[in-house]
Amino acid sequence: MKRFLLCIAAAVLMAGCSSAKSDMGGYEGFGDKDHVYRDTTVKEAAEKMEKGETFVLYFGFDHCPWCIEAVPILNKAAKDSGYTVDYINTRADASWTSNIDIDDYDTVVELFGDYLDYDDEGIKHLYTPHVFFIRDGKVVYEQEGTIEGHSAIEESLSEEEEGQVYKFYSEGFSLLK
Repeated sequence: MKRFLLCIAAAVLMAGCSSAKSDMGGYEGFGDKDHVYRDTTVKEAAEKMEKGETFVLYFGFDHCPWCIEAVPILNKAAKDSGYTVDYINTRADASWTSNIDIDDYDTVVELFGDYLDYDDEGIKHLYTPHVFFIRDGKVVYEQEGTIEGHSAIEESLSEEEEGQVYKFYSEGFSLLK
């Protein structure tokens, strides 16, 4: 009985140490229940980088047209490469109406500022989807958006364009090894 209780306690502790699987149900057309996405925060990502960990970090939200297109492609590339993806939902709080509203945005700028574009007001802005491939605590590859010049509002990615996005993500995963 004591052994059984110790096993249960260990399982609970281990579950508490890992990120929770993200609820990706808001992403229209994405129905993979066995997806690779795990919820995280900016602080947790910063800690992983400080510790020199290797991981993939995705910033996005479920009503971003480009994110809706990117999520299944990133999911497939991650599965094919054997990785999970840490997910920061930039609209997790109803009061967040812009990506710069997320908690600890100053840390995002500090960690990823070299990869962010300036908005019309001269502020470094995180545009989504944005995926960072981090090896040993350092960004080795990143992908903002899907295909340059593509408007997900006006049209869907073609099969060829989906293949290009998959290739971008696969290249990032290959650099983590």
